[in-house]
Amino acid sequence: MRSSKQRDAILNVLMNCCDHPTADVIYKRVKEDIPNISLGTVYRNLGQLCSEGMIIAIGTGADKVHYDGNAREHIHFYCKKCCTLTDFELESNVAEQLKNNGCEIHTAKIVYDGICKNCRDNIN
Repeated sequence: MRSSKQRDAILNVLMNCCDHPTADVIYKRVKEDIPNISLGTVYRNLGQLCSEGMIIAIGTGADKVHYDGNAREHIHFYCKKCCTLTDFELESNVAEQLKNNGCEIHTAKIVYDGICKNCRDNIN
């Protein structure tokens, strides 16, 4: 796929944040540099970047899709109270184990959900 100013700006937003923004948040951030960008352009480019494996789309079950510029193998924890997504590195290379057993992996998305420590501590 060809590079474009819009696509590069969207990718730049995702590569320089760790808050797993939604398309609406990405749109607002990109709009600061490209005022005439449309939300449709953002969605179209996010879809293409996901298809190419450059970014990850993460569904949280809260009717929102979050995007992650970290396409390496890792897992996420979603806090149902504060709605944050947090990255965690895997302790073993699951993909390598699957490949060694003859599996062909196309995508991997592991999301644990519950209540994060900060929210849990604030309840008590």
